[in-house]
Amino acid sequence: MFPRLIALEPKLKQGGMLVYYEAYVCGLVLVSLVGGIIGLAFGVTLSLLVKMDPPELAIMFPIILGAVLSQVIFGFMMTYPKFNIKSRSSKISGELPYYIGYMATLAASGLGLEGVFKAIAKEESKEEIVKDAKLVARNLEVLGMDIITALKDLIERTPPGGYNEMLEGLISTTESGGKLQEYFTSTAKVQLEEKKLLLKKMTSSLGIVAEMYTILMIVFPLLAVIMLSIMAIMTPSLGGFDLVTLMKLLTYGGVPIFGIMMLVMMDSMVPKR
Repeated sequence: MFPRLIALEPKLKQGGMLVYYEAYVCGLVLVSLVGGIIGLAFGVTLSLLVKMDPPELAIMFPIILGAVLSQVIFGFMMTYPKFNIKSRSSKISGELPYYIGYMATLAASGLGLEGVFKAIAKEESKEEIVKDAKLVARNLEVLGMDIITALKDLIERTPPGGYNEMLEGLISTTESGGKLQEYFTSTAKVQLEEKKLLLKKMTSSLGIVAEMYTILMIVFPLLAVIMLSIMAIMTPSLGGFDLVTLMKLLTYGGVPIFGIMMLVMMDSMVPKR
């Protein structure tokens, strides 16, 4: 399985998953087999308790259930690193404009590149850039890497994007003898401009969400209640349902569901910082 699933290795690194590729593949196979066995056992138990027609279905059902459960687990573990990459990339894009300014301040105070990352690593925070700084500090202090090698290792563990480009530029600036403060300051300006553009797009998108909120949560329930009230004069039921029951479903079922949908949509659109 190792050569067939080799594409997982960079995804594990970029997703910040501190696990060896070989160990993850072994765990993937083991969990899939265990899931298949559990599905097979559950299918056998179910086929013994429930009479299935035709009899061939009782024989095939446990095998199908075990195979499906095994494949579902296998597929989930194959795609799980992608979710981590997306989550990590989103967090980094939100943190980067602020931390680059912090790095510029540290560089202006006279700290070198190693000192900048070690200072960030001392922060008691679970933010992604702090975790990366701790990784760089570990490579420097424990594994004996130089700062360029430690940054190249970090680039391999970073999702593609602005953060990756910033680290590559940082290596180029260091190797060419450039000034860190100027590099951090110019990069921070670019990141802040991109942040402003992102916030403008988010604001326009929230305007569309506000219109959807007005339609789904205010206009639609009122129109539906008015229509059902008028229809109740002519017929007591619609599609086999009592009109009063439909009003209750709309009030206690439809409106809360629409509200939850709007909350989830807005939460996914608004940046966390």
